[in-house]
Amino acid sequence: MKHIRCRVVVLTSLVSSVMAAVSIPVSAITLEECYRLVHDNYPLIRQYELTEAMSRYSFENAAMGYAPKISLSGQASYQSDVTEFPEAFNNLMAMAGVDMEGLSHDQYKVQLNISQTIWDGGYSKAQREAVKAQQEVSRLNLDKEMEALKTRVNQMYFGILILEKNLQTNLYMDTLLSSNLDVVRSAVDNGTATMSDIDNIKVELLALRQGRRQLESSLRTYKDMLAIMIGRKIDDDEIFGIPQVQLVDTSLNMRTELRLFDARIREIEARKKMLDVAIMPKFGFFAQGWYGKPGLNIFDDMVYNRMSWNGIAGITFQWDISGFYTRKNDMRKIDLSMNSVSLQRDVFKWNTDIQQSQIQNEIDRMYEMKASDDEIVRLRESVRKNSESRYRNGVITVNDLLRDIINENKAIIDRSRHEIELLKNIYDLKVVLNQ
Repeated sequence: MKHIRCRVVVLTSLVSSVMAAVSIPVSAITLEECYRLVHDNYPLIRQYELTEAMSRYSFENAAMGYAPKISLSGQASYQSDVTEFPEAFNNLMAMAGVDMEGLSHDQYKVQLNISQTIWDGGYSKAQREAVKAQQEVSRLNLDKEMEALKTRVNQMYFGILILEKNLQTNLYMDTLLSSNLDVVRSAVDNGTATMSDIDNIKVELLALRQGRRQLESSLRTYKDMLAIMIGRKIDDDEIFGIPQVQLVDTSLNMRTELRLFDARIREIEARKKMLDVAIMPKFGFFAQGWYGKPGLNIFDDMVYNRMSWNGIAGITFQWDISGFYTRKNDMRKIDLSMNSVSLQRDVFKWNTDIQQSQIQNEIDRMYEMKASDDEIVRLRESVRKNSESRYRNGVITVNDLLRDIINENKAIIDRSRHEIELLKNIYDLKVVLNQ
């Protein structure tokens, strides 16, 4: 940790020196702003609302397990045969003056059914927990997709910073070559140089300006790509702020994928709970009421053959033991699923550790290079200035001078690239660890 803090102090001074060279207005585009805008602009962001709505409806449906079930039905039928008294009994009743019409072959019924679960063995509760677990998995899957955008933003943003620094260096070298071109022209006028010396510098200037046009084109392309990602136009004169160095705790991995694996395990545990409650007995209450014929009092219907009100209520008990047949294999499948997710989690963590190590080693390498970059640029500048003096005194040729100018240009470009790439790797490490 001390090593990391010491490095951050040095890196902070590095960024301060870079920022001193680039004046950043208050309205400058920042990396954090790009993170926020790409998150808000990405089409997948609307999937959060859809996922939440679907989960809410599923949860509400699961909560209806104890809601009473009510149904209304009607029936009209004709039977080929009905329950009747023996003929001898009808004759006796007729002698007593009682006319037994018997049940009619056409029957009618309008019925209302009500059932209420008293205890479902914990099925409704387990179903609600399963819905919550599925919702968490869906949300974390979306979080994972959204966080992957940060890597793409880093590529665009730091690519723009490198191109801008290269453009600054290109303009600096243009000024330098133009100044030396004036010196060579004076030398030609004095007869101490030839026109070929002027041509050599003009060739380098033309090549430099061709390179500048290529840099400007690449910069515009990068800005256009980033503009599409963040959902707003980026003008040519807008300045990109250089991000501040932040402390990265390499021992803290906060990747969403790790939480996603944990959520998948909880989802599997919820499915396991569903297996447990599926074999529990269930108790309920029911009530039926109907108007029609025949009713519950068949003897009364035989005598009067009329429509009547009827009702019945009671307690139900149901125990489906078929779940025991496959329970053993189902539990084994659940355990295998949990082991598979745990294995995937270990593989992901292993790959992340390798990626983290690669980026950290690259940061260390660039940190060491930074210690010599400033000195290399200083020495190249000193050599170039000395070569300009020697050329004016006729000691070296223009080719020697151009070589030293080009070497200084390369040293400045390398230093700028190393500075920005160092920052990019730090922020890539933040993305890898989701910090």
